[in-house]
Amino acid sequence: MEACRADLQWTTGKSSKISAKMTAGVATAGFALLLAGCGHPPPAAGDRADWADRADRQAIETAIRRYVAATNDGDAATLASLYADDAMLLPPDHEPVLGRAAIGAFWQQGTDEGLEVTNLDVEVDGNLGYLVGRYHLPATDEEPADSGKYVMCLKRQRDGSWKLTADIWNRSGDADDEDDDDSPLPAIS
Repeated sequence: MEACRADLQWTTGKSSKISAKMTAGVATAGFALLLAGCGHPPPAAGDRADWADRADRQAIETAIRRYVAATNDGDAATLASLYADDAMLLPPDHEPVLGRAAIGAFWQQGTDEGLEVTNLDVEVDGNLGYLVGRYHLPATDEEPADSGKYVMCLKRQRDGSWKLTADIWNRSGDADDEDDDDSPLPAIS
């Protein structure tokens, strides 16, 4: 890269027409090679896609960190702002909640502190992405601990941000539940 920082120096002197043409040609070719070496080569098509995919995954994970922080802070307004206008919230034992305003009203009823999430899978395909993971809420004076699974679907907005379009979670079976048996359900593949 030192060549990129070097000053080009021009000398003046007498020369023949042939040597002047040759010198100009060599100088032009050399200058072109020098400029070509100064920049970073453009990433290959696959590398650009990988970079964009990583950036999108990071943006989605950042949105979910904001979701967790807003939940733990009891900030229903910030939580609602993370949803698209036409989003759908699908809480357990509850009818679907449709639209950002209704979702905001749902979260106004309360959020749980201590939410921890672990993303198991984050996928992006163009302007759509999703997360699959596990969550845990610690026990409180009013409620026992809760752990389960979630799926969050997100869509890239016109401004480039990622907003939730579907949010569903359900708790994992408890030993205290009468209708649960201790045998695990088979995996679906």
